[in-house]
Amino acid sequence: MNKLFGLFFVVVSTVAFSQNKNEFHKVSLKDKKDKALSFNFYVENIYDGRQFKENIGTVQKGGFNRKVLANFEKPLPVEFFYYLAVICPSEESKSKISIRVNDLYVSELTRAMSETGYATVSIDVIETKDTTAYIVGSYIASTESNGMDVTGSHDERLKKVLQECLTNYMKTSEEDKTAILYDDNFNIKSKTITDVPSKGVYLNYADVLNGKPISIADFEITNKKDRFYLLNKLSRSEELNYYGFSDGKDFYINVSKYASSRYYAKTEIISGKYYVENVIYNSNNAIAMGAMFGLIGVAIAASASDGSIPMLIDSYTGQPSFLSNSEMKVLLSSHPELLKEFKDGNKSSLAKKVILKKYYQLTLGQ
Repeated sequence: MNKLFGLFFVVVSTVAFSQNKNEFHKVSLKDKKDKALSFNFYVENIYDGRQFKENIGTVQKGGFNRKVLANFEKPLPVEFFYYLAVICPSEESKSKISIRVNDLYVSELTRAMSETGYATVSIDVIETKDTTAYIVGSYIASTESNGMDVTGSHDERLKKVLQECLTNYMKTSEEDKTAILYDDNFNIKSKTITDVPSKGVYLNYADVLNGKPISIADFEITNKKDRFYLLNKLSRSEELNYYGFSDGKDFYINVSKYASSRYYAKTEIISGKYYVENVIYNSNNAIAMGAMFGLIGVAIAASASDGSIPMLIDSYTGQPSFLSNSEMKVLLSSHPELLKEFKDGNKSSLAKKVILKKYYQLTLGQ
């Protein structure tokens, strides 16, 4: 991207989004045309375990493709209940399950002659045995579809990925199911992380904040060019759907939301945030994630020509900060001495981390 064009793109996108940040495009999963599918279970309870619940992503509207936040018409559990009651209705001959939605988001990308709509959902499936609830599997699915205007079909993509997750659950053999105790207490004990979490695997962000990992003994950590993976020793499959894991020395967070592929990245904890040295980012995902928090994620496209960028991810809210050179300058603008040090430096990931630590020491005493 040409630097001048990149700057223009960022400015235009900033204005477009900032003028519409209180506008919502509403999505509903309730549709009279839906029919029952061949699932051998029905869903009894739906829990909203998302870290960020304010919206479900972004869409583009109008001739200038204004970024507008998207959200459900009804609360997520209600929307899911509408749909699931139709595609897998309650019957005595069926088993019953519950699901926890850990992540869900939609986004759009405009090309010269068409648009692409994206949807992702991540769920835990819960079964009850002898009055005890267990998470028996975690499933994630993503999809995309093209068209001249994809804004009106986000409900169909969400339905598709939800069906895929449930289908994968139905195909899971009893031997391959997990048996992780499920705790329906959603109270968060701590809003900040000050040290590396205890050794173990964390299914979602709340487990980290509550200090409730599952044992890592059944998993093997593998490293492929600084992309880390969890290998299930029993099934010999890679577990790519968990929030993160700790080996007791470092915490590794799932960066699938932002990256061009699914993996865990090693973090360093800086002022209650996970610092990730480099994420090989997916520009569309990064832009969507930024917009969900009122940030202009497109800024990274203009300043990260190598396709990778250091990030900060807030451990409580999930808010990402894409540490492009321009974002660093904005962050440091209230501290002229640090801003000068950054401008005069080599602007590497290491240099940014050193400056960040100084910034938080000055501003928060951390």
